Amino acid sequence: MPTRPLRRAAAALALLPLAATACADTDPPADAPAPTAADFPPASLEGLRVLIGNDDSMRGEEADGTDGLGLYALRAALCESGADVVVFAPWAQQSSMSAALSHEGAFGLGAPPDPPREYADACSDAPSGGAVHGVCVAEGPCRPDSPSATPVDALSFALAHGLPEVVGWDGPPDLVVSGVNSGPNVASQIPHSGTVGVASTAVAAGVPAIALSASVDEDLVVTPETLAATAAFGTDLIARMHGADLFDPGYVVNVNHPASPDGSPGTDVRWTRAGTGSVLAVDYEGEDAFTPVMRLCEPDAPGCAAETREDADAVALLAGGAVSVSALTVDRAYASGEEGSRVEDLAALVAALGAD
Repeated sequence: MPTRPLRRAAAALALLPLAATACADTDPPADAPAPTAADFPPASLEGLRVLIGNDDSMRGEEADGTDGLGLYALRAALCESGADVVVFAPWAQQSSMSAALSHEGAFGLGAPPDPPREYADACSDAPSGGAVHGVCVAEGPCRPDSPSATPVDALSFALAHGLPEVVGWDGPPDLVVSGVNSGPNVASQIPHSGTVGVASTAVAAGVPAIALSASVDEDLVVTPETLAATAAFGTDLIARMHGADLFDPGYVVNVNHPASPDGSPGTDVRWTRAGTGSVLAVDYEGEDAFTPVMRLCEPDAPGCAAETREDADAVALLAGGAVSVSALTVDRAYASGEEGSRVEDLAALVAALGAD
């Protein structure tokens, strides 16, 4: 999602009450101790086959990290934990493409010019070598100016052809992880997010999926430290979910991590719901040509929906500075309250992380 002007968005959302510490819908006995992170120990990721996608591309060349640096931070963290990781991502920046598909042309593959220096040696011992593939729309290998495939093009190609024919995997991945995105994906931004689009397409295909996004700091920048912190938090969450047998293709786990100046994973962790309010809106300026201009959704601003949930993801992340973890379904009807026991278990895990 666009990263400006989220500082003022945080100030506006601060007018809302903050959500309480995350909790599951179950009511434990009054004398039962609250679960802690120790009750959900991380399992080894050795041999876990993980497909990584994103919407920021796999270039990793820009100094501000907006073209896929978070992908490399995530790839390195997962490989270091023993996972077998493969990347299929858009050839070029495809932010806010949601679940768009290309309807013309063939797909080609390309490798990154050079991986970011700090991650150059990552995944060298992984069974698949941490292979990174960019997907473009071309009749042959990707060239620097080749049009990019969309995030969901890359994911769909990987599941149907790339993993079995290019990589040699016999069967689908155990998990799809989309990210780490440069910028948060909460509330009204979720339907536009290519990061969430990748994860949603995965669960629609029967593969468990997690979307990971990193938020901006007070200067409206997603720093390399925040990307690394988000990758570390996500990898730990994946290991704990794996240990508790909580990979489930029934929903996307949408994780949004706050800015972390020192690169430390967040410890204020909240189980949230997708917000109902607007974070940003678009105006159009001009007479014959109309230029879109982003603006903040202040409370009661025209064209903006007010947030109605105290436990909204945007409230926890932007106003509370907490890690937001929520469950999204492909039909976007998860707010109906018809939650399965596995989601209640995931909510308990998240609550335990926030209780420490």
